[in-house]
Amino acid sequence: MKYLSCSNIQNGLRFEYNSIKLCCFMGTNTPEPLYVKKDFYGEKLNWKELLENINTIRENQKKGITDSHCIGCFGLQEQDWDDNTKFKWIQIAHWADCNCYCTYCYRYQNEFEKPKKRYKIMPIIKELDKMGLLDYNGELAYSGGEPASLREFDDITNFFLKKGEKLIMVHTNAIKPVKSVLKGLPSDTMSVTVSVDCGDREKFKQIKRIDAYNKVIDTLKKYVKAQGNNKKMVRSKYIIIPNVNDTKQDIDKWIEETLKIGIEQVIVDFEADWLARNSDNIPPHIDEIFNYLVETTQNRGLNLEYYGVANQYRALKHPEGLNYGLHQE
Repeated sequence: MKYLSCSNIQNGLRFEYNSIKLCCFMGTNTPEPLYVKKDFYGEKLNWKELLENINTIRENQKKGITDSHCIGCFGLQEQDWDDNTKFKWIQIAHWADCNCYCTYCYRYQNEFEKPKKRYKIMPIIKELDKMGLLDYNGELAYSGGEPASLREFDDITNFFLKKGEKLIMVHTNAIKPVKSVLKGLPSDTMSVTVSVDCGDREKFKQIKRIDAYNKVIDTLKKYVKAQGNNKKMVRSKYIIIPNVNDTKQDIDKWIEETLKIGIEQVIVDFEADWLARNSDNIPPHIDEIFNYLVETTQNRGLNLEYYGVANQYRALKHPEGLNYGLHQE
């Protein structure tokens, strides 16, 4: 049946330190995304009730009723959606521990609520699996804090690997190698994304507030070497931070370092808070830098992907749709 919806509405589930959501995005009319459960810290869940609420949202989409939280979101697409109501796109972001101090990190925002207590994901995953609610032909994605600091990381990752998960995405700062990543990369079912954001040690210290650029580069070299047949599973991300790394020289340095490492897949994104504050008045300089980054990466033979905030920017600039000539994998 053809209707307007998105993969997160249909099959998404995202765990955060204080809630469960269908996704981490939001539309233009509301300041928050779709919640499954607010104020959640690992308590026993009534999945029957939660599934009924989620199915109501799904059924409304079939009727042409888009939830107010989703109106204006770049993720909405009209297509033939199947009736698979299992969770297929699992996002784990329920911890905030990290050994890096990025200037743009949500942990340093004034409104960031420190986690009241930690909770474990593995028991929830096993419960969902026992109920037959997981579809392993999708994607498991780690974000939030640093995976190297998550004690459950190996258990969760190995569980999904044994189940035959199609893709496991790990977002890490790569200050030190993660054994599970090195183990998983040769299988072509695991990808690792590192937000490097620059191409030299001094700029790295300015952005990350830690002197670890050389360690990150060394880890990336290990990850590139560990890749299997798919040479696009190790990805370097560039978050455009206005007045920090928004020059052509910054971008050129990053691209040169990326090529030296042997990385073939890159990602572009924006500093989220900056875009939210300036969405109605984006300076021409930023448009120029964004276009330069896109064109230069492609001209140098790198495969480019846009992340969420970059897609929000693209939707702002081209409300008629995202397919306006820029390549997206």
